[in-house]
Amino acid sequence: METEIGSHFFNLDCYDGIECVRANFKNQHFSKHIHEGYAIGVIEHGAQSFFSQGENHTSGAGSLVIVNADTAHTGGPASENGWGYRAMYPTPELFDDLLSDLTFKSKNAPYFHRPIIDDEKLIKQFNQIFSSLADKPSRLTLETTVYNFFVQLSINSKINSSVIPTKKANKSLLIAKEYIHAYASQEISLENLSRIVGMSKYHLIRQFQASFGITPHQYQIQSRLQKAKTLLKNGDQASNVASECGFFDQSHMNSHFKKALGTTPYLYQKRINA
Repeated sequence: METEIGSHFFNLDCYDGIECVRANFKNQHFSKHIHEGYAIGVIEHGAQSFFSQGENHTSGAGSLVIVNADTAHTGGPASENGWGYRAMYPTPELFDDLLSDLTFKSKNAPYFHRPIIDDEKLIKQFNQIFSSLADKPSRLTLETTVYNFFVQLSINSKINSSVIPTKKANKSLLIAKEYIHAYASQEISLENLSRIVGMSKYHLIRQFQASFGITPHQYQIQSRLQKAKTLLKNGDQASNVASECGFFDQSHMNSHFKKALGTTPYLYQKRINA
């Protein structure tokens, strides 16, 4: 049976819902983007090439790949037949909650210095989460399985990493980022943004990209997509979502959705709410 190309998003019915995806791609190339939460996945077949944390990486079948929250990265095929993967996107807040009853000195969500982790136990635990879904486990069973994986992953991060690196962004850049996120659906001029933060347009663009890995415009698109996903999960009409999030029209939103998520708003909404 031929593998379906594209991404299938769904929610794990535990911890107020954890967004997950099962995807297969041959020629998909994800441009530089960020996630609000972590991206944690296992390559099922083929190989993926990606840029993260300042370096290019290649992950083959069976690899556990982790991208830290709010970290710019790319993704694309590293083999002729593309690649397939399963992934979940837990929030830093979820990690904070899970770590609250552990004895780590730091209660902050972990930071993973290595984007590819070779740990058979972790990979087995991750795969167990997804394979168990076919048996329609109880909420308690699923939450226990997910909890054990996240705890082991957190322990792994404490062993193999130190504290979260200090962000290079100064206060002005953080203000710019917060402003873009808050007014993402509106037209934001570079001149007005530079005036708000007290920086020249040239330095604003260069320093924003150096600190966050993407340009102010790219961050605005990411913020619009994050808002669109939330509205689609809430059952809003795709045409209304497009205008409410600041896209020119539904076609414009569809294009960015496909580039960023490998699926359409319609399919995302249909599957995530199934």
